[in-house]
Formats: sequence, structure tokens, C-alpha cells
Amino acid sequence: MRIVQVQTQAEAAGAQRISDMVGEGLRARGHDVRTVFMYRKTEAYDGDAYADFVLTDRPKGLPGQIRAIIGLAAYLRRARPDAVITYQHYGNLFGTIGARLAGVGHIVANQSGAPHGKGVMGLLSRIDKLMGVVGLYQANVVNSGWTEAQFEGYPLAYRRRIRRIDHGVPTPGEEFDKATARASFGLPQNAWLAVSSGRLTRFKNQIALVGALELLPDLHLGLAGAGPERDTLLTLAESRGMAERLHLVGEVPPARIFEFLAAGDIYAFPSTSETFGMACVEAAISGLPIVASDLAVLREVLTAEDGEPAALFVEPDATGMAKGLAAMVAAPELRARLSAAGRRLKEKYSPARMCAAYEALLIA
Repeated sequence: MRIVQVQTQAEAAGAQRISDMVGEGLRARGHDVRTVFMYRKTEAYDGDAYADFVLTDRPKGLPGQIRAIIGLAAYLRRARPDAVITYQHYGNLFGTIGARLAGVGHIVANQSGAPHGKGVMGLLSRIDKLMGVVGLYQANVVNSGWTEAQFEGYPLAYRRRIRRIDHGVPTPGEEFDKATARASFGLPQNAWLAVSSGRLTRFKNQIALVGALELLPDLHLGLAGAGPERDTLLTLAESRGMAERLHLVGEVPPARIFEFLAAGDIYAFPSTSETFGMACVEAAISGLPIVASDLAVLREVLTAEDGEPAALFVEPDATGMAKGLAAMVAAPELRARLSAAGRRLKEKYSPARMCAAYEALLIA
């Protein structure tokens, strides 16, 4: 089967990691799979032999979005896929429209969050609702029980297309030495180090971790990721005299994420909005004890199949994160228990199981 995956932007982030694994898994099952990005945001996929770009820069305004839709439809007409899998809000919208214009009859959408009620995202949610009700796509994938519950008030015509497929999460391919990992990323050798990974944005809330540094004078923080909040984080650290304890390593490619995680003593995840939290699950599977925001979806996702939590859940502010990190430093038995539960999550989030579920949707 010839399959095209439609993503919004090309960067090293969670949704893109999922399409990477789905593409790799389906190719291993004999399918021809490519991923097309609406636009190139970073260099993360420049060397990917299975990646294509509609635009080299982010589309600006309505004219840019029209160019993106026309370009995507033209790409899909040339590719002539048997099926299309779409990801993220814009990917679902543009991917579905482009696939329909190209005559593709089998479309699988992915929900990347709860429905929105206001602004541009609210408009996209209303369009998605309409597309699901009239059947512009055949299946609509949600990645957790929490996400599925957000659509309980939707019409039956929409809900009957929902299929739950929990994200698969890769496991480390090798063991990394902590000292070597720290040296590779320019991180301090002899210090307690909390690490975190993800886009540097308001919703990922890394500002709470920088605030926690002020309350924990012996702690260092390593952040992997790029994004619009980078300068804000640096400015806060410099203004509070903590710049030497904040280490921004930039965007880390997926192939090196477990090497980065090996450098840490604790993983901190202060996000204020998630539908799964793949970066946090990666850290748990790697064996890092977790301090995470007390979100219902994270409590669901970060619980092993035997019911044991893999994280200490706290309020996602500077005080809450500082208390959680301090508790971790002071209690080696807590760290060991959370680490063991986190490693067991690999049984719950198998990439092979995820890919088999997608294949079943595509050939149904």
C-alpha cells in the first residue's frame, strides 16, 4: 500500500516522533510510506530520505495558506497514495482537503488535543467536528483515554469514527554513560542535574523550572529544545543570577534524545497542557525518576500496568516543581521506585503494537 503522512511543520517534536515511528513500522510491514510537511521549520528532517516539504518557510496569512493547500493537493496528486494519515490541527484540515482534492478515498486523522472553543483553534475544532460528522475521513485516532473523553459531547456520527491507539514510545537502543553524555552536551559533571525536553513554549512551561532554580541553589537544569520562549528563559535566569545553572542545549534530534536523558539525575515536566506527554514517557522508560505536572492525562499515561505511578505529581509552578525536585534529591528510595515503574512503561507503549493498529485501520 502507498501511504502519505501529512504533518504541519518539520521539527523535532512529539507529533513528528509519532509519524516517524508509524512510517518506519509500516515500511517494515512492506508498505511504501512518505511524510510530507506543510512547511520546513527547522533542519530536523533535512536529511530524512522519506520526508518532503510543500513550503520551505512557514505560510503567512491567507495567501500563504492557500499556497500550502494547493501545493499539498498537487503533491498528493503526483504521489497517488492509497491512503493518507494526517496529524495535528492544520495537518488534519489541510491534509483532508488536499487528499479529497487529489481523489484519495481512505483518510485517517489524528486528534492532537481537546476541542477548543475560542479563536483560530476554536474555528479549527468546529471545522474538524464538521469533517468528522460528514465522514471526510474514515477514522479519527485518539491517543489516550483522557483525550477520548474530551469528545463525549460530540454527535454520534463523529464519535463512531474515533479509534483509540495509544502512542508507541521507543526504548533506548544502547546504554549511555552519564559522564560521557554530560560531556557531549556541555553539561556539568559534578552537580545535581534536572533535565527536560520539548519545545520551549508557554504551554510547556519551562519558566516554572527556571523559577525553581532560585529555590534550589545547588541544582542545575538542562533543557533540550528550541522555541519562542528561549530568550525569556535566559533573561529570567540572568536577572536572578542563575544563568550559570541553566543549560540550553538546543534542539536534540530523535536519534540522540536518550543520550541526552542519560545525562540527567531527574526529569522535570512542568507542562500545563498535554494529550499524552511523549517526552515524559521517553524519560520514564529510560529510567529517570519523574517530577511532572499534576494533570489527569499524565496520571493516566505515567502509570504502569500494575498500577504503580512512574512520577511524583506536583503543581506546575516554581514552588511546586521545587518541592518535587527537592523531595527527589532527598529520597533515593523514591527515585528507585519511580525509575522501576517508568522502565515498565515500555510494555504498555509498544511501537510495534501502535503500528499494527494503524495498519489495521488502513487495510480495513
